[in-house]
Amino acid sequence: YNNLSGPLPANIGFSKLSYLAVANNKLTGPIPPSIAHMQDSLLEMLLINNQLSGCLPNEIGMLTKTTLNLGGNSLYGQVPDALCKLAGPAGRLANLTLSGNYFTSVGPACSALIKDGVLDVKHNCIPGFANQRGPAECASFLSQPKTCPAASARVACPAADAKINAAAPEGRVAKDYSSYVVYATLHE
Repeated sequence: YNNLSGPLPANIGFSKLSYLAVANNKLTGPIPPSIAHMQDSLLEMLLINNQLSGCLPNEIGMLTKTTLNLGGNSLYGQVPDALCKLAGPAGRLANLTLSGNYFTSVGPACSALIKDGVLDVKHNCIPGFANQRGPAECASFLSQPKTCPAASARVACPAADAKINAAAPEGRVAKDYSSYVVYATLHE
């Protein structure tokens, strides 16, 4: 409730925040892909009740230690199944809330979380699910062209780039990124 407006900074991911709590404001635009750079520091991201729009960036799947609450925005497209795998019983994502957006589909991992009551996707535009927005509201929102990157878009994972380990200065140990999972891997 700080009356903040405008987009999230494109370079927000390069900060070392542990908590990003900007709920109940007027923030607009997409969640920047740079968010992936917060993978080692961000524990909680509360963006509930803003005016964020767009698709969830694939890079959000790198936030394996984070509680995410993205409810009450204008996010749309498919809820990435890879993100739901991170939130599931075997995953490392602590919590995921996506209610009150305009998502139009979910994959099998998301469906399982919804069935188990772990993931709340109420008030979206997902056909065949209970407690969704009305057809007229969904049709009105989706009447303007909206596209998302292909679900198979790959997210760069530092472990995949051998040059990073080879280029580490002598005496400096490169981080072990082998435990991180990327969207493309989970999608397959």
